[in-house]
Amino acid sequence: MRRGLWNGLGRGAVGTAAVLGLVAFASLAGAPARAAGIDSAYTKLDLDACDVLKEYEEGGGIDLQCAGYAGIPVFVSEGDLRTVVAFGEESQNGGTFGPFNSPGETVEWRLSGKEPFAAILRFHLDPGDGSGKTASVLGVYTIGGKGRESCPVGYVDASVNANANVLARKVADEEARGFDCGTDRPRYHGDVSELGGTATAVQN
Repeated sequence: MRRGLWNGLGRGAVGTAAVLGLVAFASLAGAPARAAGIDSAYTKLDLDACDVLKEYEEGGGIDLQCAGYAGIPVFVSEGDLRTVVAFGEESQNGGTFGPFNSPGETVEWRLSGKEPFAAILRFHLDPGDGSGKTASVLGVYTIGGKGRESCPVGYVDASVNANANVLARKVADEEARGFDCGTDRPRYHGDVSELGGTATAVQN
């Protein structure tokens, strides 16, 4: 482990249109991302295409800088078969997981207008004990820069939450912008499995 998003209607039609309008409004209200002008953008995380910042002889670790959204870098540190990530700026508060883990290939950026304020990345967890058990966890992160640090805001265990992506976006939209990496602590949202609930930033 390293440091380093009625015109022309009759009375009956107006009534029908009004009902349909209320239904449509209720549907939009149930999708706060759209109602609040928040959207998503996606970038690939290809570790083979990242720039190498530093290599470590002990443990075979490596620090990488990868391309993100709109020129925002993604920092990935790998060591001891575990991964730490940060967005925008390198950070000492990235956190990882107790079991062996690796990042997914897609970063979801939550945008207000065109300005990203949070990033969501999936992690694949494997205890490496031959049990065959695995877990998939979504990490929600602040984006560093302009005096802000990058750190985990919260986690969603996708192994036991059917709506994991929706829940992770909700965490990003409601908590990331006001999250203080120095004083606030990340937590899990939704159901949590034994293997999935091993984020070090939550446990420490």
